[in-house]
Amino acid sequence: MLLRQMWATKALLVAESFPWPAREQVMSQTKRHARNSSPQGVFITATDTGVGKTFVGSALVTCLSQLGIDVGVMKPIETGVSQSTRAQSDGARLRKAAGTRDPMTEVCPYVFRLPVAPFSAARAEGKTVRMATILRTFHTLDQKHIFMVVEGVGGIYVPVTQALNLLDLINEMRLPVIVVGRSGVGGINHALLTLHALREQNIPIVALVLNQQRPVRTKIARAQEQSTVNLLRRLAGVPVVGPIPHTPLVNRNWNEDWVSLAKTAPIKMLARLVLARMIHEGSSRKRADATRDGHSEA
Repeated sequence: MLLRQMWATKALLVAESFPWPAREQVMSQTKRHARNSSPQGVFITATDTGVGKTFVGSALVTCLSQLGIDVGVMKPIETGVSQSTRAQSDGARLRKAAGTRDPMTEVCPYVFRLPVAPFSAARAEGKTVRMATILRTFHTLDQKHIFMVVEGVGGIYVPVTQALNLLDLINEMRLPVIVVGRSGVGGINHALLTLHALREQNIPIVALVLNQQRPVRTKIARAQEQSTVNLLRRLAGVPVVGPIPHTPLVNRNWNEDWVSLAKTAPIKMLARLVLARMIHEGSSRKRADATRDGHSEA
């Protein structure tokens, strides 16, 4: 609790010069969260694997950190990680973006070598993913930080255990969701199916972020992307951010590229939406507390 209060004070100092969404609201909500034990954060999921969750997540974490918010990160499960690639893993990249010293066993409690669905990857090593372990670790990290950014693995129906999938984990964490999807052809169906599945579970959605998977060089590719973006803005029912331009050498220049992305308009807009959600949730809790205590707000 003391850590939260210390970081809240730092966030308030930075918020003095913060132009959006509203300085007074950011400051007020940060004060309330310093005293609030409920988790604050977002869960970043995707319409598919390899669509840019970690790139978007790292940029968002950097943007929020630059505003003075103490951000903790978590990648509960990661597959396709060998001993030689651990330093370039999604969990390691998120941790570097946040600048935390949290142990990797907390940031990423389940790491598997085989690049397949978590259930299959765990089974290949004779292991079992336990939701209780993930949730316990999540709450440990949440107590250290003002705000949590959690990244999923693959899409929402990817099996985590024999009986549970990623959607079940999102439900248990009770965090609002950012969905990352493709901006090009094929992006509409995948995005709308994912959004529909989240709504069926009454999971709040902060935004849909569209990411360019490949360069948009031809007239047809530009028309396909414009069609996808325009239709999703009309049909998604949530704010649509992007498209984020394709970064050809992102894996080679990861550090420079995510820091550059953090300064762009799409990521700043995403951070604005995240903070607006944080303020909204704080106001809702305040009203609920007032009602429970027999008071009403003017």
